[in-house]
Amino acid sequence: MDAALAQLLAQPSEHPFGAVVDFSRHSSEPRFHLVERSSGEIVQSFVVAHGIGSAAPADDGYAEVFSNVEGSEASSLGLYRTGDTYVSEQLDHGLSMRLHGLSPSNSNAYKRLIVVHAHWYMEPSNIRERGSAGLSEGCMVFSYKDRDVVVDLLKGGALIFAVKDLARLQA
Repeated sequence: MDAALAQLLAQPSEHPFGAVVDFSRHSSEPRFHLVERSSGEIVQSFVVAHGIGSAAPADDGYAEVFSNVEGSEASSLGLYRTGDTYVSEQLDHGLSMRLHGLSPSNSNAYKRLIVVHAHWYMEPSNIRERGSAGLSEGCMVFSYKDRDVVVDLLKGGALIFAVKDLARLQA
């Protein structure tokens, strides 16, 4: 995690916060880490969904495949910048925040409509019942309460760094 935090903090940004998404962790565990840039400290962590196209065939709660291709319904790795917020017309999404992919591995995020939003399948009771988080279409999906915190603190150009293989970052 230290290497991912270091890479996030090495990127120029005027925003007071950023985040690291550790897709190596199980989807029922907090793996979206909100970071205060001035101190480099993780101030809060959240459970976040990965895309259905990233799930293993057994749907074991781990993200295995990542894609930048439209229609893949997979999560993408790399560096993102948060964009504008809006109220989605999609049923149950509500407040949402656009994401701009800054890496070759996620450069289609905006075109793919990869956003931050909430959905009922990310509520704690559903995750407990299912044993893992629900699956998105590639978006970073949170519970309603967590989405509000994430959007409030990251809106306006914050950086989000999504990683899978933390060991490779340290090499």
